[in-house]
Amino acid sequence: MKIYKKCKKCGNEFHTEEEFIAKTKFVGIQSFAPYNLFSLELRDCSCNTTLARRLPILNQEPVLIPSFA
Repeated sequence: MKIYKKCKKCGNEFHTEEEFIAKTKFVGIQSFAPYNLFSLELRDCSCNTTLARRLPILNQEPVLIPSFA
């Protein structure tokens, strides 16, 4: 099965984006707009290593993700 993300510290494997979101804790978003066409969503693995996934920016407006902290 294809792996979406893998933690390099503890070896946790996330096979889908949905599994990655469900099993990691939201940290924040690092935006590079308007210089690039993406931002990074930062999420913590259960071992406290921060992992990132790319978020697209549509129409020069950042994608907003609510915090559930």
